[in-house]
Amino acid sequence: MQRTVPTASDRLLRARDRFVASDPGLVRLVSAVRAVLAIATTLGVEYLVATTTGTPPLVPMMLGAVVAMLASFGIFDATRAGRAVTLCFLALSMLAGMGVALLVDRNRLASLTAFVVVVFVAVWVRRFGLRFFVCGMGGFMGYFFALFLTLRPEMLPGVVFVVAVAIVWVMLLTLVLLPTRNDRVLRRMLRSFEARLAGLAGTVPALDGHAPGTAERERAEARLASLLVRVNEAALVIDGQLGTPAAVADDAAARIVRRAVFDAELAVTALTRVGPGALDCDDARAVLIALHGGRWDAVRERAGRVADRVAAPGPRRLAVDATVLADARADWTAALATVREGDSGTVPEDTAAPTVGEASAFAPAVQLFGGNLPGSAGTVTRLHRPPDPGRPASRLSLTTRQAVQVAVATAVAIAVGDALSEQRYYWAVLAAFIAFTGTATVAETVRKAAHRIVGTMIGLVGAIVLVPVLGPDVAGVLPVILLSIFGALYLFRLSYALMIFFITLMLGELYALLGTFTVDLMVLRLEETVVGGLIGCAVSVLVLPTRTRSAAEEARRGLLDALAELLGTVDRALRRPGPCEDLRAGARALDAALHQTLLLGRPLTRTWVGSTHRDVVHGLTACTAVAEHARRLARSAEGVSGTPALTAGCARLAQLTADAVAGRPVPAGSCAAVLDLLIGPAGGTGRGAALAREAGLLAAELPALLETGDDGPVPATVGRVRGPDGTPAAATVTVVDGAGRQLDRVTTADDGGFAVRVPAGTHLLVAAPAVAGPAPSGEHVHLAPGTVLPDVVLAAPPSRPVPVAAHGPARGPARVVGRRGCLTHG
Repeated sequence: MQRTVPTASDRLLRARDRFVASDPGLVRLVSAVRAVLAIATTLGVEYLVATTTGTPPLVPMMLGAVVAMLASFGIFDATRAGRAVTLCFLALSMLAGMGVALLVDRNRLASLTAFVVVVFVAVWVRRFGLRFFVCGMGGFMGYFFALFLTLRPEMLPGVVFVVAVAIVWVMLLTLVLLPTRNDRVLRRMLRSFEARLAGLAGTVPALDGHAPGTAERERAEARLASLLVRVNEAALVIDGQLGTPAAVADDAAARIVRRAVFDAELAVTALTRVGPGALDCDDARAVLIALHGGRWDAVRERAGRVADRVAAPGPRRLAVDATVLADARADWTAALATVREGDSGTVPEDTAAPTVGEASAFAPAVQLFGGNLPGSAGTVTRLHRPPDPGRPASRLSLTTRQAVQVAVATAVAIAVGDALSEQRYYWAVLAAFIAFTGTATVAETVRKAAHRIVGTMIGLVGAIVLVPVLGPDVAGVLPVILLSIFGALYLFRLSYALMIFFITLMLGELYALLGTFTVDLMVLRLEETVVGGLIGCAVSVLVLPTRTRSAAEEARRGLLDALAELLGTVDRALRRPGPCEDLRAGARALDAALHQTLLLGRPLTRTWVGSTHRDVVHGLTACTAVAEHARRLARSAEGVSGTPALTAGCARLAQLTADAVAGRPVPAGSCAAVLDLLIGPAGGTGRGAALAREAGLLAAELPALLETGDDGPVPATVGRVRGPDGTPAAATVTVVDGAGRQLDRVTTADDGGFAVRVPAGTHLLVAAPAVAGPAPSGEHVHLAPGTVLPDVVLAAPPSRPVPVAAHGPARGPARVVGRRGCLTHG
């Protein structure tokens, strides 16, 4: 088949899509542009004010630039009122830091001691929320720049005026002239999601063109897996943005967008796994070409052509998946069209949020941090709760532990940095302090410190080369400084080393403007940075460390907890057909937990010598596969009436997952027993069969996350008794062998569950209801350790009384099954 050669226009469109896909919502680009505009205009305003008042402009301009950078880079409140309040707190915290620095300026020992106290407080107040995180940074930067600019107490009134001018201007710029519109951010995020979907579609022909087992095929599969993770992350970002005020018209629109994005993610995943021969016909390839180019109308048209012309199942399945994608895009486009187009965003941003206690309130799966997914701090915070009574240090929260670490690192950095330079020791302090900002584990802290050292080294070389070329001319240096700020803020989420490179370059040009640039000065900065970074690494390892492996294990527990909750929701939906809980919300909560698991697990995939840790890679792959099957399970369970085998399988999977979360051993073979139960239903047709297949695939992946390495206790035979209406029933379950001997007798738990321990074989299992009404049930079934039985459904009351003898012999007291299925001997 002849392949079309892409034109220059096609290449340009694909390059644009790749750029949009790399930055969901263009959050990094918009933030960097807004920061540069804020800094540039604040420099101009401060210059005009200084010129008007007859004061030297250098200090006002630098302080104004610092205020603008912190305001643009660190304030992420969802509403204008919240951002205004945070800006005021930022100004007060900066002035407080400067005031402390000026207060102890005359006494060097007091100044150094106060520096340690300031950094401790700046980190400790993070426990109170994001606003106090910004205030802590403001206090630290205020103290730091008071030292950097060698301010004096008599300069304090002027400094207060300069900071006030900067805050007022930044408020005017960011809240009135260039406000953040959450609905526009959401639209850009969806555009990025579309671009990632298109990128996935482009990998399918490449994957189909390589033979299995070849190196090219392995590389294509690795790229496909990476793109699937990025699509899931983009979908999770969208879910978080849906929870921001005024992003959509109402909660109903938010649910429509969530459902459409969820369906699109499942459809594109299925589309990338079409069987061999699906791309043999031109029409099927035309569907992928249209999808890869973002031509959604053509996608629908060409998919319909495949359905009309092609009888082979592979191309027809591809066409169905492509049609689902096009329909999902149409759904979220229509939902966004309900947002008021003429709205300036001033009022709804504060009023569109649902009222407290509203039953239909939309709850996002994640809380975004400046338009990005959250870091590892939330997971590590859970790691220290509840504290371990045997270890007093475990009673310290994450913020307190980091505050102690930063204080120790700062004290050591001051001592060592001061030995290198009495005037520039604060560079070592800055390197040690920043190493603990935005990090929560040893691996993250070490990695950030190493990247800072590498970025400083590269930036040093760049500054030494560039400064002599540009000279001290303001017209030539100022654009380079602004471009460096843009590069630092745009790339900081991609590479911290590149961010530090641009910051070092900017500092070199700034020193050139001040007339103090020398190669020795830049080398001294590198030495101080290396000292501070190494001290930060050492303190993170030796003082109250949060081990990466422990944090990764806590993230895995969070993933299993979210999975158990989702499986429980699926179980309830199957037993009570009709309006049910939002299964997609549970699936998105599982995706949020998966993001944390991958975030904290990736540093462990490499050993210290650089080799691959295959066990960790295998575990993360299993986590990703489990989350994918759970997504499909949630989608398949909607509107399906569960059969006894389906409900028993999902309930048992939920129980096994909950056992693993609680630390109870899961014997080997437990998931295989569930899989055996689901094999029969999975071979049928209809939505129930699709659900059974996904549940079976989930059970096949779970042993890597649940089951213990040893055999553990002998697993019991488990099941559940349901009444005629499908609800859990209280009953006595008796197992009798062929000779009439009672092997075990138990009563059901609150959820109808029971567990009996009997030898393998075919036995009579009798379920006698504890209350009058339903008829007892008796059936010969094959039982064995670890077997999962289909639900025992009690029949409606018979027309005549059933003899008591039908219950079977009942010798000895029954054992009561606990609330979670644990056996208690009576």
